[in-house]
Amino acid sequence: MRNQLVKSLVALFLSTASLEASAGLVSFTSTEFQQTESGQTFTFTINDAPLADLIDGTFLIHARGDYTINSQPPEVISVKIEDGNYFDQDVGATNANSTVTNPDLVEWSESFLLPGDELFSWTQDHKIIITLALSPDVTFDLNAIQGGNPFVQATISYTTSAVPLPAATWLFLSGLIGMLGYGKPRKIS
Repeated sequence: MRNQLVKSLVALFLSTASLEASAGLVSFTSTEFQQTESGQTFTFTINDAPLADLIDGTFLIHARGDYTINSQPPEVISVKIEDGNYFDQDVGATNANSTVTNPDLVEWSESFLLPGDELFSWTQDHKIIITLALSPDVTFDLNAIQGGNPFVQATISYTTSAVPLPAATWLFLSGLIGMLGYGKPRKIS
């Protein structure tokens, strides 16, 4: 009976190694923020964001609206992540994958790499704040824009860290197995 119990606990001990949370890819996409005025600002907050691993992630902007290609000054979206500590960049239709429906309606998307160490830093409080600010020249005029409402959408993707079981769990299980294996030897007659 005791040997069977010890064998069961050893099997349990070994199987708990597989309980460690493995690393995985997570992705958060904002709703399509509908532009309703010129030069608007949107905030995208991710609560309960898992801790990032020290591996680069990606950030994607997808937008449609009055983004004149090669305009001066450029018509852009200023992107800031987590108080602008690292990622503070203007993005627009000029260098992105863009589709021009008419001079007032350009749909485009652009992707960027986010450094793993910054992602790790941003996710320490399990919260990521992304601010998308349209430049004043990104005008809103539904009479001029035919073919779809202007919008902005953001997606952030990164790899999560593997979370090992606490050392106390391993210590408890090994102690439990040791106590069950310890006993008075039987006399064989």
